Amino acid sequence: MAILTKMCVLTSVLRSRIWTLKKCHPLPSTFLPTKHFSTTLVARDTSNGPWLSATPRVCLHDVPTILRAGGLKPNAPVTLTADLLDENGKQFCSHAHYISDAEGDVDVTLAPSVGGSYKGVFPAGLLTTLAPAPHEFPLLRLYRRDPQLPWKITVKVVEGHQPLGSQQEAVSEVHLERHLMGRGVRRVPLREGRVRATLFLPPGPGPFPGVIDMFGTAGGLMEFRAAMMASRGIATMALAYFAFEDLPKTTERFDLEYFAEAAELLMSQEGVVPDRCGIVGVSKAADIAFTLATWMAEVKAVVSISGSPVAYDSIITYQGKTILEGFKMDMSVLRLDEHGRLYPLREMIQLLTPDHPKFIPINLADDDTYFLVVGGDDDAWSCDVPVHSVRERMEMFGRTEKLETKVYPGAGHILEPPYGALIHHSYHRHLPVVGGEDGSERVTGVPILWGGQPAEHCAVQEDLWPRMRNFLMKHIRDESPWYQQHKIN
Repeated sequence: MAILTKMCVLTSVLRSRIWTLKKCHPLPSTFLPTKHFSTTLVARDTSNGPWLSATPRVCLHDVPTILRAGGLKPNAPVTLTADLLDENGKQFCSHAHYISDAEGDVDVTLAPSVGGSYKGVFPAGLLTTLAPAPHEFPLLRLYRRDPQLPWKITVKVVEGHQPLGSQQEAVSEVHLERHLMGRGVRRVPLREGRVRATLFLPPGPGPFPGVIDMFGTAGGLMEFRAAMMASRGIATMALAYFAFEDLPKTTERFDLEYFAEAAELLMSQEGVVPDRCGIVGVSKAADIAFTLATWMAEVKAVVSISGSPVAYDSIITYQGKTILEGFKMDMSVLRLDEHGRLYPLREMIQLLTPDHPKFIPINLADDDTYFLVVGGDDDAWSCDVPVHSVRERMEMFGRTEKLETKVYPGAGHILEPPYGALIHHSYHRHLPVVGGEDGSERVTGVPILWGGQPAEHCAVQEDLWPRMRNFLMKHIRDESPWYQQHKIN
């Protein structure tokens, strides 16, 4: 109860700070005049004097952009800055200190940052380290709520080594436009039966592999990854499963038939492979993905990202019967770090061994069902442990040929498509943890520590993104009997 009391006090202080920031630091309602954005791929001022280029300037968000500056004083300190506003008008920014070379140039692929938001040679550093501006609430999470809107990011070069938020006038700037939806991708809201989702279809007639995409305890409907997957040829359904419209408010109880209904709806769409589908489950959603693959024959490929093969805090029913009762996490296993951010004891996660009675029996999945299970070793929620547990479980039953696992060094909990900001910590609305002797006090609205080192985390996302797409393409489309017949016909 002492921990719960501390959390309640901290939450009250944070909410008070949000109100103060809104009152004291109003932000403009628009980002930049549209005239600043051209259609060229490289933006560069070719007149005499300092210049800054971005290659490409306009691109999909999973494409790296290389920044170069020139026309600067030789061997002089300069600062590169990045700045954007999200849909709520909240400002995020980053900065890096460089030394120009003898020619007065800075190439981020070669030159190391000597200070600022990151150090060392880190080409994607400005994007990866974007964080709430000094005047904003520090636990804001940066993500695009409407994937139809591109990220518009202002990058500037400033003379001298300037602090974050400096008002020093830029000597040159460029405006990036990074899209989450490729040209021709179709966004289709779905409200059929109980299903609450948004479908993203790649351009063209298909057939495309179909994938259900689910996030963790953030709740609601998050669409940006589904939009990016569709931009790379995968028909993707962003599926809400709690804390959205008329769906359950918490993660206490789920009916597997809801997810089966969503899978059937996905496979029934025109242009989608109709005989099998896959699931990407992050964090809390992974246990649902594991369960669905075990009980539903049409699910042939599961990607678990920072997830667990034990259903934390959830009872899962199917056809009117309870098939799983998850592990209850209580306040005794949680700790606060020096900044008041919540994380669980690693010893608690290590208790979930391969023979744990709550382990989802993924070894019973069909022989043609495959799993890709990944996690980071810098995850504050120790989700590298379940990666090893899944492998050991499949080894016990001689099923390792159906499994690919990887623990990534330096990666935190929230692994997303590449070149998004590292979410090292955030203010979290929902958490499957209870407090009080009778379990009546639920933990909501708390600061959470997620972990991750910027450069390592970025490299991991660069590796995982194509690995995941190739895995899904292979086991959903290429190995589909229907698709093989379709190619013949």
